[in-house]
Parts: sequence; structure tokens; C-alpha cells
Amino acid sequence: MTSKVEVLRALKLLFEHHKALDKKEVLEKQSQEQSQMKERLAALSDHMTELEEDLDTARKDLLKSEDVKMKLQRDV
Repeated sequence: MTSKVEVLRALKLLFEHHKALDKKEVLEKQSQEQSQMKERLAALSDHMTELEEDLDTARKDLLKSEDVKMKLQRDV
């Protein structure tokens, strides 16, 4: 009878140990995914900044072009 109780206790401890390891694996995976998402967010933020700068340059070029067009139309 004692050996059955000891086996059951050992199995319970083993189960709890595996459960803790699984929880650790899951947490590590989530941490890694979070890290990757932060890196991706930073890259997207940098890209957004570049696009905003390009847009600003394009707007300035458009205004200059419109000014030149108005001057040419007045001259004609």
C-alpha cells in the first residue's frame, strides 16, 4: 500500500514539474514573440517617419511647381 501512495505522489510531482516546465516554455515563447513585435514596431515606425518626410518633400515640390505654373501662365 505504501508503494502505491509513493508512486502516486511521485507521479503527481512529475506532473506538476512538467506543468511548470510547459508554463515556462509558454512564457519564454510569449516573451520572444513580444520582443520580435517590438522590433517590428520600431522598424515600422522608422519607415513611417521616412514616408512622412517623403510626403513633406513632395508637398513642397508640388507648391513650387504650382508657383512656377502660375508665373508661366501670367507670362503667356
